[in-house]
Amino acid sequence: MSTMRTPRVHVWPWLRGVGRLALPNWLAITLGRHIFAWRPMTDAELRHELVHVDQWQAHGWRYPILYATDSMRARRRGRHWYRDNRFEREARGERLT
Repeated sequence: MSTMRTPRVHVWPWLRGVGRLALPNWLAITLGRHIFAWRPMTDAELRHELVHVDQWQAHGWRYPILYATDSMRARRRGRHWYRDNRFEREARGERLT
């Protein structure tokens, strides 16, 4: 039996400016089962964020550490910290090798 409750989507337009400080074209961030977005999401965008909910559930409190570590690993390899992060790639439905 899963201990994760139903994901919750929060749409707060004021988040747009805050998030742009870190990522200019951002839409949403997922923290645990909560998805925070600055506008309503399309079905495809929501599916992407729901993968992150699953990642949080699978890794628990380690998830942000694993995510940051993978971003740093991508940068060290000369790749993009966000686009080439394995958790983002999985959320986009890319095949991981």
